[in-house]
Amino acid sequence: MKTIELESVIDKLKSVKSEGVIADEKADKAELDAESHAQRDGKTRSTLTLTFMRGFFGMLIFACVFVLIYNWAAVYWIIDLKKSGLVEESTKLNLLEIDKILSIIIGALGTSLGFIIGYYFKEKHS
Repeated sequence: MKTIELESVIDKLKSVKSEGVIADEKADKAELDAESHAQRDGKTRSTLTLTFMRGFFGMLIFACVFVLIYNWAAVYWIIDLKKSGLVEESTKLNLLEIDKILSIIIGALGTSLGFIIGYYFKEKHS
């Protein structure tokens, strides 16, 4: 009788050990999945931040070049209008001011840039 009880206890012990091993394997897999997800999330944040920053500064550079080219062309338009005798029309043609154009772009996108950079560094330091 005692041998049967001892064998059943040993069988239960073995089953508990095997269940423990299975639980450990599942926990390890879940931990690896969580680490993988955290790395992907960090890469996504990095990609988002870098893409937005490149676009933002690209727009600033484009605005500077556009103002330069537009003003260069506008000066020639004004000269041509004056040569054609259209002095009044030439005064209606306005030149662009770089500070106003940059102010508009920074005002429109600067807040978003600050949010995205803050979001990126908040997660990086957490």
